[in-house]
Amino acid sequence: MLNAKSGDPETLPQLHHTPFGYGGASTGGSMNESSIYVVSNHTELREALALPFTKTIYVNGTIEGNQLDNGTLATCEYYTATTSGASSQFDFILYLLSLNATYLSLVEDAMSQNVTFEGKNATEYRALLGHQNGWRPVVSNTQKAQVGFTLTNNTSLIGMGKGAALDGINLYLSSVNNIWIRNLKLVSPADCFPAPETFPSSWNARFDAVGLVTATNVWVDGCELQDQLSGEYVQPDIIDPGWQVDRFDGLFDCEDGTDNVTFSHNIVRNHHKSLLLGGGTKEAPRDLGNMHFTIFGNHFNNSASRNPTMRFGTFDVYANLFEDINDNQPRFGATLKRDEDVPLDAVFEYHLGVYNQSTVQLRDNVFLQSGKVPDDTSRIFTISEATIPELPARVCIRDSTVPPTLNGANIDLGSIAQDTVNWLVDEGDSAKGAVLVTCEDVGVGDYQTFETVQEVTRYVLREAGQSS
Repeated sequence: MLNAKSGDPETLPQLHHTPFGYGGASTGGSMNESSIYVVSNHTELREALALPFTKTIYVNGTIEGNQLDNGTLATCEYYTATTSGASSQFDFILYLLSLNATYLSLVEDAMSQNVTFEGKNATEYRALLGHQNGWRPVVSNTQKAQVGFTLTNNTSLIGMGKGAALDGINLYLSSVNNIWIRNLKLVSPADCFPAPETFPSSWNARFDAVGLVTATNVWVDGCELQDQLSGEYVQPDIIDPGWQVDRFDGLFDCEDGTDNVTFSHNIVRNHHKSLLLGGGTKEAPRDLGNMHFTIFGNHFNNSASRNPTMRFGTFDVYANLFEDINDNQPRFGATLKRDEDVPLDAVFEYHLGVYNQSTVQLRDNVFLQSGKVPDDTSRIFTISEATIPELPARVCIRDSTVPPTLNGANIDLGSIAQDTVNWLVDEGDSAKGAVLVTCEDVGVGDYQTFETVQEVTRYVLREAGQSS
């Protein structure tokens, strides 16, 4: 039975940040004694999140998304076996084989010759392969029902200390208002049933650590977002004939007119595609006029891309520390080749994705880069979907006493942004005039200011991530 807990200030964490920026109007859940809950397992978390009133939920310890009622952890095989109907015959290896046209031709040749294929009845085997693609989303829904947790309006979800973690859980904020997520380690679920996009390493996994759809007034602060509790990078699964299976999607993805969000003082580490703010061009009617985000005081530590990627909205990216290992070839002006021993999805791609009709304002950000190409600046930005000069995206580099730096050396971030735009225009990927590097018509953000690069770096390293 889930019971309210007295809000004893001696036992509850004392967190000193307050909401600010675009998510500054959020208030989170109530601190009345009757509205405070402490949860320590899967069942308690689900019950508490479903409560239809204003509440504050404290997470004590690690809660596993795969935890079953009997205390054991579900496996991919469990999700398949417990799916009702014929879909329980799904097999991930057979699914991959069913996408291989050459392999299917061999099976069909055996059918036409009325012989077995790899010891199996060729006709029955071909029918089994033909069902795999249809069965995949059904078994995926079984996993979603276990690892997906939906938040309701006026909720605070807060970790009790540095040991508080949601491991393999997808927090889903759909059409909700006034949410705080604080002081938690947020480990995204590994998708048992991802779908490949291109061979060998581009995959469409289903689950984010945190996903916002038409959510408003949200503050995510002091969290650590990653792919496993240790924070280490998860190597892709290697499956013949060379698939590199990436089972992780985004860490913090927002779409469908989500608005007034502050993402602050978080650590984003060792992930492939981290923050997607704006789901796609089809969402323009819902996104335009909404999608206001503050990205402040975060440490992007070996995040390979989307730090963040930004579509349609207004984005203030202030006082963040971007740290990466760059073993990849610069996109223009160099001839180095990528180390083939590095997994494709671990290769650093870019930090800031400026997409169509977005307004991106940058100030007081610090870049650190190691690896084989430590001085390359061609991957700080990427530009995409920039095809409408009449409705341009804008990149504003705000003047500051803190100059943009890479490894301590001053860089001209405006020129780097313009060089990236020019290169993509020359390549034919963007229209001339569809991205402007200017602060004209861009409102000035009101945020904490800093005097030196060292001050920003110390601040982020001190403030980002969980507190005791």
